[in-house]
Amino acid sequence: MDCNLCPRACGVDRAVNLGYCRSTDSMRIGLVSRHMWEEPPISGVRGSGTIFFSGCNLGCVYCQNYELSRGNTGREVTPKQLAEIFRMLDDSGVHNINLVTASHFIVELLKAFDIYKPRLPIVFNCGGYESSAQILALKDAVDIWLPDFKYSDASLALKLSNAPDYPNVALESIRLMRTLCPKDIYLDDGTMIRGMIIRHMTLPSHIDNTVGVLNAIKDTVGTDTVISLMSQYYPCGVLDKYPDIARRLKPLEYKIAVSHAQKLGFCNVFVQELSSADGAYTPDFNGYLGDKGI
Repeated sequence: MDCNLCPRACGVDRAVNLGYCRSTDSMRIGLVSRHMWEEPPISGVRGSGTIFFSGCNLGCVYCQNYELSRGNTGREVTPKQLAEIFRMLDDSGVHNINLVTASHFIVELLKAFDIYKPRLPIVFNCGGYESSAQILALKDAVDIWLPDFKYSDASLALKLSNAPDYPNVALESIRLMRTLCPKDIYLDDGTMIRGMIIRHMTLPSHIDNTVGVLNAIKDTVGTDTVISLMSQYYPCGVLDKYPDIARRLKPLEYKIAVSHAQKLGFCNVFVQELSSADGAYTPDFNGYLGDKGI
């Protein structure tokens, strides 16, 4: 069957060939782990139960998970096996089950949820380049939406992710996610059990893009929305053709980003130390699928 799940609508029969997402119609998982470095309402004190899926429909040239998003890293799993991973994470003590870059496996995800519906909140951790149909298909399964909003500049989205329609697609996705989860709900310990957090990674040399992202978020879903303004960019992959991003972020660039968020009136903003721009925080995607001691 031709795949038109995501905004790429590449039309590839993934039972035969790789789609634009570099995936077949069989799920692959690079890692299942207890992750302590998400935003505080997600990681809490016991960690987030992350499931890193192989492949991605964006293919950003600077991807920090390049091995996973571009390669064929990981192990193939069936919906039944994924359901068992859900069950394992339910029993592991983590705060939630965090599906990282799983948009291209929605059909298989829904089959897994039919087999076993987790007790823990489900976090959908995505690149922001999802169709309305993908989001609506998951509306009864997802509790917390954790989308990126990478670009307000269409030319930059074309250059770095080959997705000139990214700004419009991402804003529509965010609008729909906010409609599905209009209120953020937290437990007494501060962990989120329902809602949305929008992530944006500030790119070197492109602070105007970040300013535009923050302006668009304000205009689309308001300043009460929780923002994670990340400074963790570090050069990855082959960036010979992209000298503008072949360096770490400068302190002044990040200061401008944070100041603009404050100027716009955002009241819930997570910020990072520039020391977070370190490859040591990138997981080892070794195909480990976890156990009850995760």
